[in-house]
Parts: sequence; structure tokens; C-alpha cells
Amino acid sequence: MNSVADIEHHRARREQMRLNLGDIRGDRAPSSDLPIIKVVASELPRVVDEAEELLLESGVAVFSRAGTLVRPIVESVPGPNGALIQVARLRPLCSDSLSDLLAQTMRFQRFDERRRAWANVDPPAKVAAILLSREGKWQLPPIAGIITTPTLRPDGTLLSEPGYDPTTRLYLMPDEALKLPPIPEKPSREEAEQALALLTEPLAGFPFVGAVDKAVALSAVLTAVLRPALGVAPAHAIAASTPGTGKSYLVDVVATIATGRPCAVIPVGKTEEETEKRLGALLLDGAPLISIDNVNGELGGDMLCQMTERPLVRVRILGRSEMPEVECRSTIFATGNNLTLVGDMTRRAVLSMLDAKVERPELRAFDFDPVAHVLRNRGALVAAVITLVRAYRAAGSPQVCGPLGSYSAWSATVRSALVWLGGADPVLSMDVMREEDPDLAMIGELFANWRDHLFPGSPYTAVEVEEVASERHSTGDYARPGFRDLLMRKAGSGPVVSTRRLGAWLKAIKGRVVNGWRLDMMADEKRGHRYLLVQTKTADPAGLG
Repeated sequence: MNSVADIEHHRARREQMRLNLGDIRGDRAPSSDLPIIKVVASELPRVVDEAEELLLESGVAVFSRAGTLVRPIVESVPGPNGALIQVARLRPLCSDSLSDLLAQTMRFQRFDERRRAWANVDPPAKVAAILLSREGKWQLPPIAGIITTPTLRPDGTLLSEPGYDPTTRLYLMPDEALKLPPIPEKPSREEAEQALALLTEPLAGFPFVGAVDKAVALSAVLTAVLRPALGVAPAHAIAASTPGTGKSYLVDVVATIATGRPCAVIPVGKTEEETEKRLGALLLDGAPLISIDNVNGELGGDMLCQMTERPLVRVRILGRSEMPEVECRSTIFATGNNLTLVGDMTRRAVLSMLDAKVERPELRAFDFDPVAHVLRNRGALVAAVITLVRAYRAAGSPQVCGPLGSYSAWSATVRSALVWLGGADPVLSMDVMREEDPDLAMIGELFANWRDHLFPGSPYTAVEVEEVASERHSTGDYARPGFRDLLMRKAGSGPVVSTRRLGAWLKAIKGRVVNGWRLDMMADEKRGHRYLLVQTKTADPAGLG
């Protein structure tokens, strides 16, 4: 038999659940006070129209996203100090869950011929099913993401009111534990410097290699808080040469400032498709932070590139053939030992390097607990992010950085605000990633061999390039072993160079500028495309290749 304490515990828990649901859908009206929809044969479109209109009028939090209807939900999960914290996410509605919401917010009635009166009925199953299928015709507003921490709108105003914000299409479900101090509308530079000093405190124990690496960490803090209202933002990678240096812990400190809890992580998939599915699932949930943890070696891929550069991303949904577009408002992190970003990711991420310069960095002791420090001062830290950016705006947003393609809004807020206060430019870390990019290194190696063994400016087919690289001396040795080794590494098929693979690679890198040289293509579907190496007239000003 349950004890009195158990009964009281369950009663209190039910009451808390009722309050949590009330935050999402509003207090439920008595059944007799609910608006009525008359269900009449052959009038199903009208019934569905009225159901959607009453959903809108009820104030129930239902939104359109990625080709379906979703609602924000709150879950309690263990926090860093053992206490339960509130986590918000978006959950897709099915016919049953939508019927449940309809039943809570309106009454359906059908005429009873026997009683000669209108009688209450359950929501017709077809009403929910048809409403869910009306993609492109919904009056219900679209939602870009769900947040628990106030943020800045693009115009610099504070998004702090609970509920749906039409300007950003974000839904704010405030963390009750977060208390923001007053934030000045137009802070001074001195107030911005004080805010920066406050944001630097939790990072004091991390072994950053240099000023740029620390700037990337500060950029991560600002980006995590401001990202929901930014169209796009680069990924933030944390790398080290030795396990236990604090890569994941640094991401947890940033996440605790932005969300009140450590960052949930995913491993990189065994294949690019597997990683894509994991990322897509988190996007659909509206996850504010996504961390790809413990990457061993190279990281890239089309999906990851799109999530960091495009405001809309197409994702695969399990069990559905179509790939709907989803707004991406997530801050992307990646951590790993000797992490190498490859391909286009080298210009879509900033990198912070950690190096404790000891054999067992996991045995190091911090002078204080950074996460506990954040939890004690979280309101002040979030306010510091907003104060810093507002101060830069109040100063007239002076031009302190060069342009950064695809990331103009992020560069004009996060990056520029840090540089304005005298910090290093986090974008300089892209140069390190470019130097370590194996794809870029291979293109540079190709261009160098082309200059040495072919004639720049003269066109060659893939077959002709392979023939030159594979030419042998009378002794049987290859005349240009380095050139052939390169082609074998990139386009080898058994003991020979596949000219089909080689042609595909040459076509893929045409127009790419590396070290002042570019590969052009002369299209010829009948006799084969021809490629020529030409020297560019001007150097690449951004150094992005």
C-alpha cells in the first residue's frame, strides 16, 4: 500500500505536469465553454477549415515545420548539479495526438436523427488526417526553432517574451531558473569590456594554444546564445593532439551558458549517410546545439556543409520518401584529437586548438569548476553576451574586419564585436585548417606536377594526363613516379589509374584557385573534356581558394 508521502509525491508530480502542459497550451476551458463545429456529411473541407481556425484562436502552440505540424514540449532531464532541468524540443504531431488537441480545444457535434438534436462526438479521424496532409495550405505559423534562453533579434531588440515570436519564427519557453539582470539598451565600450572579462572567466583553465584559439572559444559562447536569430553561422571545432585535454568539456561550458546544461553529443557515423541521418533527426527536433564528439581524423560532408552555410536544409525523414526543407538554427560543434576538417568545411568552421603540454592532461586540476561557475552566474553571462553585441552596435558597428562570404550577419555581430574590443580574429583559424586540408593539399600537388610535367595553358584530356604520368623509361621504371603516385592515390583502380575517376576529379575541381593557379575545362562531350592549367591574374584576397 502506498504511503501518505508517496501519494503526496505523485499528486505533486501530476500537478507539475499539469502546469507544464498549461505553459504550452494554456489553461483548458471547461467542455461546455468550448466552441462547436457541426459535422455534416459532404462538408469535410469546411469542418477541417474550422478546426484549423479554432486551433489558431485557442492559442494552442501548434506550428508547421518540415512538411508536418509540430508542438513544443518540455522534458525534465538531469542537470550538471544533479537537479532536474527543463529541456524543450519540437515533437511532430500524428493523427492521434492532433485529435487529442482538437478534443481539448473544441467540440464536434453530429445531428442525431433519433433524438432530433445535436450530440457531442469525438473528433472525426479524417479531420486530423486531412489537416496534417494540407502542407502548403496551413494557416498555422511556421516555426524555425525552440529556445529556452532569451536572444537578440537581427534588429538588436531583445527576444525575451515567452511564446511565439513572428519576427524570428522562434518559440521561447523560458528557463525559470534563469534570471537576467538589467541589460542597457546602448552600453558603453567600458561596459562591453566588463562583459568580455566576465565571459572570459569560465575559460581561464583551458590550455589554448594562442590568442586566436581563445577568440574561437569566445566566439562559440556568443554564437551559441545569438545563433537562433542568425540565418547562418560557421561551425566551431575544438581539437587537440592528446585525449583528455578538455575539448568536450569546453563545449559543455559553452552549452551550459546557452542552455543551462551540458551539450548532448552524437558520434560521427561510419558512413556520410549515417551521419546525415543523425544530424537530420536533431534538426527536426529543433536542437539548439549539436556536437559531433570525438571525431578521429577527417570531418566533412555535404549535410554538415549545408547546415553551417544554408538557412534551409533538406533532410531525410525515416519512413518518408520526400526530403522536406527545415530551417536550421543550430550551433554546430565538432571535437576530436588531431581533428582535420576537409573540403568546403575548411571555410565553414573556425578552429580552437588546445594543448596542455603534458603526457596525461586528464589529470590536470582546474582552480575552480567552470560549469559550476557558469550555473552560479548564468544570468549575468547571458546578459554579458547581449551587452557586448549591443555595445558594438551602439558604437556604430565600426568596420574592423574584412568580409566573410556566406557569414555576413555572423561576421558583423559575433566576429566584429570581439575584434572591436581588441581580441584576435577567430576567422584566422581557417588558415590553419586550409594548410591541413588533405583535399586542398592534393589539388596543390596536382597543379605542381602539372607545371613540372605538362605545359600550362595547353589543354589535355584525362587520358592524356594519365599517359604522361604513367610513361616509363626503357628500364621499366616510371619516368614521373611522383605524378603517377598522386593519380593512383586519387583515381587508382587496382594496378592502373582509372581515367574515368581521374576525369571526374578534374571536373570536380575545375575553377578552383590554389596557390595562384586554376584548372579550366573546355567541354567536349564527343572527344572528351579538355583541361588546362592557367595562372590567375590576382591573388586570392580572402585566402580561401
